[in-house]
Amino acid sequence: MPNTLGLDDDLDPVEAVFSLEKAFALDISDAEAEACTTVGDIFDLLETRFAARMGEPGSCMTSMAFYRLRRALQAMRPDLDCRPDTPLAIYAGRNARGFLNQLRRRSAMHMPGPRGRWLGAGGGLLAVVSLVGLIVAATQGAMIQCGVTIALMVFGAALIRLDPGALPAGCATVGDLAIKAGALNYGSLASAGGAVRAKDLWDAMAQVLAEHSDLPASAMRRDTLILQSAA
Repeated sequence: MPNTLGLDDDLDPVEAVFSLEKAFALDISDAEAEACTTVGDIFDLLETRFAARMGEPGSCMTSMAFYRLRRALQAMRPDLDCRPDTPLAIYAGRNARGFLNQLRRRSAMHMPGPRGRWLGAGGGLLAVVSLVGLIVAATQGAMIQCGVTIALMVFGAALIRLDPGALPAGCATVGDLAIKAGALNYGSLASAGGAVRAKDLWDAMAQVLAEHSDLPASAMRRDTLILQSAA
């Protein structure tokens, strides 16, 4: 597997930067983002921002995330005993998207997005094909075709919204989700008394970046390139 995140699409780096800003509760300037060519560069930037808190006493952020999740889940299902090894499917049922949205509101934490199922995948494909058709029809001045492709695009978007989704990859239990949530809410948990440690900061950064890359968090190194084209 190439030692790169492979974020070569025009929007991929922008979305990754936005996710990092949201997860670590900070602003990253365009100049700072452009100066980062490797995962190590991103980590050095984050480490600089959290330098004042590094090594200070504090709580484990994964534990903080778990207790917030447990309070939210117990409010949703008071009949269940919520433990780290409790399967999330018991709470999510067949609607992972709705479950994660409700959990986000109740816990006041960012949640990983659900995996799409066939309904969302079909809607996404239909939307993309319709967009291409709309561009072609508009170029040729075919107004009827434009109307049809717009209708198909709206239908595709509706399928995406109707897709109940599946639980995020690697989130089979409440404990799994706590690890993800700890990373996605690192900045706010640090402000609430979480302990900032270099290893935990790296792990959280890798978790966030893995949401935008086929490279797993465990395979990321300091010299991992952000763009495959830079190799």
